[in-house]
Amino acid sequence: MLLLSRRSLLKHATLTGMALPLASVARPGRAAANDKLRLAGIGVGGMGGADLAALSSHPNVEVVALCDVDAGKLAAAAEKHAGAKQFTDFRRMFDEFAGAIDAVHVSTPDHTHAPAAMTALNHGKHVYCQKPLTHDVHESRQLRAAAAANPSLVTQMGTQIHSNTQYRTAVKLVQSGIIGKVREVCSWSGKTWGYDGPKPEPGAVPASLDWNLWLGTAADRPFCPGHYHPGNWRRWYDFGGGTMGDMGIHILDPVFSALQLGPPRSLLSNSSSPPADSFGMQNETRFTFPAGRFTTDGFVLTWFDGGKMPDTSAWPLDGADGTRLALPGQGSIFLGEKGVILLPHVAMPTLLPVKDFADAKIEAAPDGNHYHLFVDACLGGAPTTCGFDYAGPLTETVLLGTLANRFPGDEIRWQPAAMTIPNHDKADALLRRKYRTGFEVDNLS
Repeated sequence: MLLLSRRSLLKHATLTGMALPLASVARPGRAAANDKLRLAGIGVGGMGGADLAALSSHPNVEVVALCDVDAGKLAAAAEKHAGAKQFTDFRRMFDEFAGAIDAVHVSTPDHTHAPAAMTALNHGKHVYCQKPLTHDVHESRQLRAAAAANPSLVTQMGTQIHSNTQYRTAVKLVQSGIIGKVREVCSWSGKTWGYDGPKPEPGAVPASLDWNLWLGTAADRPFCPGHYHPGNWRRWYDFGGGTMGDMGIHILDPVFSALQLGPPRSLLSNSSSPPADSFGMQNETRFTFPAGRFTTDGFVLTWFDGGKMPDTSAWPLDGADGTRLALPGQGSIFLGEKGVILLPHVAMPTLLPVKDFADAKIEAAPDGNHYHLFVDACLGGAPTTCGFDYAGPLTETVLLGTLANRFPGDEIRWQPAAMTIPNHDKADALLRRKYRTGFEVDNLS
């Protein structure tokens, strides 16, 4: 458990934007490359099961603990990892078993990402946490600060495509300057993570599920079959991030990596009106940024989802045979001073106009195993490239987008140093949520 003085330090750094000095808490350090990394899984069904399988496929990983609020998912994972100690509450796991754990992966619904990840950091553990990193902006700031204060702890956000050759190649291509500075990016996803139907009806909690633990930090509410656990929690404000939280964090990742974007100046949503407790079905979110190394002044990023798409009439989308290229169902386009890069989700980038770049050769960047890179870093290898120092600001910006979509037509003026939205009290109040009594977490609550 962290000392109060460290908690105060983190709070001060968050409010002022100052860099943190090294922390005085115990750190595990990085083990020798031939050591075993003792891994605990928090959330081991669905995506959590996939994460567990990918991480444990590394020859130097030993799965020592499994934690899930659903007894059925926990039992299924235990069959594949005999001997791993089983828990339903990650807090109890750390209280009773922390000394036997080196690293954790967090693969829960979004609202539990930060509580579980921060608890692990508070106990001096390396953390692999699924995307988006957090559920509110305050949590993103705090996780970033905690990771910065503990540089011996390895962190990685679970945007696996970040390490794939397709996205790495796009980043390399943009930064090569072949299309000049980028003046605009449009990104989109055809997914629709929202709910605009009748009010969910309460029903019996499955015998295998601990509903109280599943809710965790979220406000108390009855279980409603078919709406929350196991698969539809992304549609609800209290638990997920809608389409933008789900897919924006992936699709905007190479945009942020390539352009080295900082915080936005302002946001404006031209989205459908959202339901009271869920996300709008169609969103269009405009982010304005200051000029940067790879962008022009007044650079604009616009996100579209749910079937909304950008106006492509002025884009040079003619293929080699003269026919106009169709946009992929998900992806981004970088509009530069000298040309355009079309980046599907997930495929190699294309330079446009085709006739202007007929002789250009795109050299593929090396592929990487996002999971194994995390393990290797924990064992003394190269640092991760999607640690909380990068994932925190990326997640913060995406979450500002989901927040702006709750107030269509209202400009959101972001003050990152103070972490405030001074022109919009209702939006400002949503930057930090209140944790349910009994589920508070040091350095978050």
